[in-house]
Amino acid sequence: MSLTNLILVFLFGSVVSYLLTKSNRVLGSIFNFLLTAYALYEIWNLNINYSEKLFGLFNNLESTFKVTYLGKYFALVSMIIISFVAFFIIEWIKKKGIKPAAFNAFMLIMISGVLGVFFANDLLTLYIFWELAVLGSFLIVPMGKEDSKKAAVIYAVTSAIGSYMYLYATFAIFKRYGVLSFEQVSQQLVNDSSLFKWFIILFIASAGIAKSGIFPLHTWLRITHGNAPDAFSAVLSGQLVKMGSYVLAIAISVFPTVQMFSSFYHGIPLLNYLLIWLGNISILIGTFMAIRQNDMKQLIAFSSIANGGYILVGLGTMNSIGYAGGLFHVFNHAIAAAMIFLSFAAVVYRTGTTKIDEMGGLIWRMPWTFVTYLVGIISLAGIPPTSGFISKWMIFSALVNKGMFITLAITFIGSVGSFLYVFRPLAGVFLGQLKRKHADVKEVPGIMLIPMLLFVVLVLFIGVYPKPVLDYISSIEKVLGIKPISYSGFEIVTPLGKWNTLTVFTMFAVGFIIATVLYLIFPRGKRVELTDQYTGGDYLYNYDLYHYATGFYRFIERLYDRHPSFEKLYGMLAVFFRSIGDIVTDLIYKPSPSGYVFWISVVILIIYWVRW
Repeated sequence: MSLTNLILVFLFGSVVSYLLTKSNRVLGSIFNFLLTAYALYEIWNLNINYSEKLFGLFNNLESTFKVTYLGKYFALVSMIIISFVAFFIIEWIKKKGIKPAAFNAFMLIMISGVLGVFFANDLLTLYIFWELAVLGSFLIVPMGKEDSKKAAVIYAVTSAIGSYMYLYATFAIFKRYGVLSFEQVSQQLVNDSSLFKWFIILFIASAGIAKSGIFPLHTWLRITHGNAPDAFSAVLSGQLVKMGSYVLAIAISVFPTVQMFSSFYHGIPLLNYLLIWLGNISILIGTFMAIRQNDMKQLIAFSSIANGGYILVGLGTMNSIGYAGGLFHVFNHAIAAAMIFLSFAAVVYRTGTTKIDEMGGLIWRMPWTFVTYLVGIISLAGIPPTSGFISKWMIFSALVNKGMFITLAITFIGSVGSFLYVFRPLAGVFLGQLKRKHADVKEVPGIMLIPMLLFVVLVLFIGVYPKPVLDYISSIEKVLGIKPISYSGFEIVTPLGKWNTLTVFTMFAVGFIIATVLYLIFPRGKRVELTDQYTGGDYLYNYDLYHYATGFYRFIERLYDRHPSFEKLYGMLAVFFRSIGDIVTDLIYKPSPSGYVFWISVVILIIYWVRW
C-alpha cells in the first residue's frame, strides 16, 4: 500500500472507528488495534528511498513523501508504541468515563498526522501533517481529569509557538531560495554565508523544542501529562514527544550544522553548543522537579523533560557515538515512558487515584503491573542489562571524548537524580503497607497485561541484543555523512572501550539466580500489619494514620524551595494578555447600538483616509 493510501485509510478509518465504537466501544477499539498493527507491518516493509507525489503546489513545487532511514526509524518506534497502547485500550476503555467513540476517532486522526510528519520530504508537507497530529491529540487531552481542558489549551498554545516559528522559517526559505524539499534546502543553507541560516535553524528547531518539552518551552508537559486520559499519556510521552526529537534531528543533521557553521568547541558548532545547553538545563529542571512530585503521572512528565534533554545533548554532539546515543535514547525513552505510563494507567484503573501518598503495598495485589513499572524505571534510570543503559553510556562516552566535562557532570547528576525520583512511586505505590481501601484490589485483565509485558520483553531483548536498533542508527549516520557507530553482534565499540551486552546480561542473570536461591533458603521476614506496632509509647490505632511517601524527599526539596518558576512567569504573561483582551473587548464590543455605530464610523473613516 502506498503511503498516501495508508494515511487515507487512517483518516477514513476514523469515521468507521467512531461508528463502530458508538455501537460497541470494544469493537471500535479492536478495529483501532488491527489498523495500527497493519500499519506497523506496512512500515516495516517499506523500501528506503521510495517516494511518491502527494499534491502539486504553486510554481511547480510538489508535495512528496519519501522513505528515509531517519523517518522510518521514528515511524517504527512510534507505531510500536501506538499499536501496543491500542491493544491495552481494548479493555481499558470499558471502565473510563470518557467519550470512547470520539477518543478512538481522534486517535486515528492523530496517527495519520504522525505518519505524514515522518515521511514528509519537504517543509510544508511536514507542517501540514504536524498540525493534523497536534489537532488529534489536542482533542483527546480534554477527555481526562477536571483540569484537562486547561491542559489542552496550554498544550495547544505551546505547540503553536513552535509551529508558527517553523512556518515562518518555511516561508522565509521559500522566499529566499524558491525551494522547500529537505535536500534542496540543505544545499542552499550550506552555500549561504549570511546569518540567515542561523535564523532558519533556530526557528525550525523551535518546533522540536516545544514538542519535546525542552527548556524554556517545557511547562506544558506537567499539566498535560497529568490531566490527559491515563492510557493516552503513554502515547503522549512515548510517541508524540518524539515528533519534537525528529524535527530537532532535521534541524541539526539533515540540515548539516557541522558544515554550515564553523567549529566552536571540539568540533561542535556554536549553534549546536547552545542547543546542548538547553538540553543541560532541561535535564536539571526535569530531574529536580520530578523529585518533588506526589502525582505519579506528573513525576514521569518531568522525567520526560530530562530525557528530552539527553536526546538533544546526544544529537547536538554530531559525533559518531553521541549522535547514535541520542537516536538510541529516542527508542529507549519511548519504550520506557510508555510502559511506565501503562503501569500507572493500570493502577488508576483499579484505585482511581494518581497520588502516591494515597496508595501503598500494591505489589501484593498487582504483581505484574509492578514488574512492568520496575523494568521500566530500571531502563529509564539507565541500569544494565536494560536497553536504557546503552544509550546513556554512549552519550557519556561521547561527552568524555569531546572533553565536555560540565555537560558530563550535568548528565551524571540527571542519572543519579533519576534513581531518586523513580524510587518514589516504587516505594509509595507498590511497596510499604497496603491500605484498607485497596484490600480488594486485583491485577488488571490479561488484555491490559499483554502489551505491558511485551514492553518488558522488548526492553530486555534490546538490552542484550541491540543490533536491530543499531543497524538503523548506523544507516542513518551513513546517509547524514556521520561516521557510523562501530558494533558487532553483542559488542559496541567506542574510543573509550567496548561494551559486551551478553557478558553483562550473563553477570546480572547469575547474580539474580544467586539472590533467588538465597531468598528461598533463608527464613523470610515476618509480615507485620501497620497497626501491629507502636510509636512514642502509643499503639497505632488508625490504619491510615501516616504515609511515609508524604514529603518523601523533603530533605532535598527544601534546598530549592524558592526556585524560579517559569510556570509562574508564563502564568503572569497569560494574565497580562487576558487583561489586554478584556480592555479591547470592552472598548470595541459595546452592548448598545450606538457603540457599534461609533466603531463602524471609525473603520469607514480609516478606510477613506488610507485610500485617499
